[in-house]
Amino acid sequence: MAVAEQEKAAVQADFDAAQQARAALQGELDAERQAHAAARARQEAGQRQIEALERQLGELRSQFSTELERTREQVAVAQERASATERRVLREIDQERTLRQKAEQAVADLRTELAAVQARAHDAAVAGAEERARLQAERDTLSRQLAEAAQVIGRGQAAQEGLRAELAAALRRAERAQAEATATRRMAATKRHVPATKTKFKPGPA
Repeated sequence: MAVAEQEKAAVQADFDAAQQARAALQGELDAERQAHAAARARQEAGQRQIEALERQLGELRSQFSTELERTREQVAVAQERASATERRVLREIDQERTLRQKAEQAVADLRTELAAVQARAHDAAVAGAEERARLQAERDTLSRQLAEAAQVIGRGQAAQEGLRAELAAALRRAERAQAEATATRRMAATKRHVPATKTKFKPGPA
């Protein structure tokens, strides 16, 4: 009985220990269950967040695709505009190059023409100087000839005045001679009883 009591006490002690262990395990199990529930709640919340993020990601991907397509279209339009601008700029550069070449050729032609004009002007200046010198010499000669002619004309006018005076004297003498001849013929006609014939006196050159 004593041994049985001791075994019973030992068994009871083991049972109590087991009960305590069970209670501890139950507490741990409850804690694990609570932790699992919390973890599950966190997992569900995370899953909901993941689903929300996936929906946002889908929306963002859709927006990104739309924006990407729009950006591609804009890039294509910009590239086309850039290509058109580049072609236009190249055409303008070619036109400017052509115009510059034409301008350079025109400048070269103008320089050549200017040199020719300058040469002609120099020749004309030399010829003009020679012509002016010749004309000056001719003018000087003509001035001398004019002065001599003026002197000759002066002498001629003086001689003409003298000749006019001599002519007037000769005319006066001729008139007196004609008057005397007329009077003489009248006297002779009176003596002869013959009508006297009146003649006109023509004076000769003085």
